[in-house]
Amino acid sequence: MRVLFTVWPNPSHLYPVVPLAWALRSAGHEVCVAAHPEISETIAATGLTAVPLGNPHDMPVPAGPGRAYTDERAKVARVTDELDLDAADRELWDTFSQFMLPAMWDFHPYDAPPGEPRPAMDALVAFTRSWRPDLVLWDPCFPGAAVAARDCGSAHARLITAPDWWGWSVDRLAARTAAGAAPGDDPLTRTLGPVAERYGQRLDDELIRGQWTVSTLSEAMSIPVSTPTVRVRWVPFSGQTVMPHWLHPAPERPRVGLSLGLSWRKYLEGGWDHVPELLDAVSTLDIEVVATLNAKQLAGVTRLPDNVRTVDYLPLDQLVPTCSALIHHGGLATYSAAASLNVPQLITDTPEADVQAVQGDEGMGATKHAASPVSVRQVLARGAGLVLDIASPSSTAMRAQISRVLEEPSFREGAARLREEHLAMPSPHDTVPVLENLTAQRSNK
Repeated sequence: MRVLFTVWPNPSHLYPVVPLAWALRSAGHEVCVAAHPEISETIAATGLTAVPLGNPHDMPVPAGPGRAYTDERAKVARVTDELDLDAADRELWDTFSQFMLPAMWDFHPYDAPPGEPRPAMDALVAFTRSWRPDLVLWDPCFPGAAVAARDCGSAHARLITAPDWWGWSVDRLAARTAAGAAPGDDPLTRTLGPVAERYGQRLDDELIRGQWTVSTLSEAMSIPVSTPTVRVRWVPFSGQTVMPHWLHPAPERPRVGLSLGLSWRKYLEGGWDHVPELLDAVSTLDIEVVATLNAKQLAGVTRLPDNVRTVDYLPLDQLVPTCSALIHHGGLATYSAAASLNVPQLITDTPEADVQAVQGDEGMGATKHAASPVSVRQVLARGAGLVLDIASPSSTAMRAQISRVLEEPSFREGAARLREEHLAMPSPHDTVPVLENLTAQRSNK
């Protein structure tokens, strides 16, 4: 069969889906990945076929949550007030409404007239009408792909690599409508309705939810939603480089990795004031530290400790197996790399607040980097690591925590528990027959 993946144009959205795409391709299926032209070379570097959606000069620049969208946010805020959410639910809704919705609006403008130019969607629909995929696996931040799938009769499903904020929010919006609210007022209808209308379709529950969902998160890490879900193990993958000569053999003293995320450093100019404290914390320990930090993240560092080696980028699947612990920002890709490779974790977090980006016409500015709550909960629940408080960073406190994780056997035992749970999920190879069967049942070609 022919399988089309669509991704929002950022490596953090691409890399988690590559192992499943390769499993399908290795099983003999044709596979393409469609996205904004700016990420086409990154897609091609994974060995997969890249489909650039339109002319890069005609396409919007993918700004995601950093774009102001002042009017749109004000309209969503009115819906937020009506939902009357408690603190836990408000956290879920805020992630959806403040991050996912603005990412969608880059390519699916809110309340846009159906006749307004949509170069990415027009290019996608033109390609699907020509190539005629059997299955479309779509990124929730590019939900118009469901419309393109129905247009050509393909089966289609959401592919999520994070907690299902989308599915949870859809359920809450549906409950709001059932309670008497006007269905046309919800932000998903106002975002996707014009897309469906442009291509002669009616927006319905299947277009919003997908025919089913594919998730790379275990059930224990997932938010309960009403949409049927197929689970597939997250296999760590990132853009590859030539393995550096110094990586092996591993040093006699413990090696600790330090990674604070590719996406954050791409979109955020500030918020790295905890880096000097982190480096000071490791400076007097008898360890070797490999820190994948760029010049932006090291801007506040006046002197690099002798036991720290910095590299702009090193794939985690190369670095992490050589480490005794990994310090990171809590991103799910980094968490999964450590979990799958049996390495204890130290997650930087801001316990007193969620991620609050400074919004404005210039995009995302300085911010506090809060970890993904699901990764923090999972690591703490399994005893696989600790949280480093970067709201009030103390090198002394962090040094003591790093020493504990390296010296106390319980953290290695907790990491082993995480790995067992991770490996219990179906592999991408095992998931291929499931997708084949579902596609045969749901395709209208």
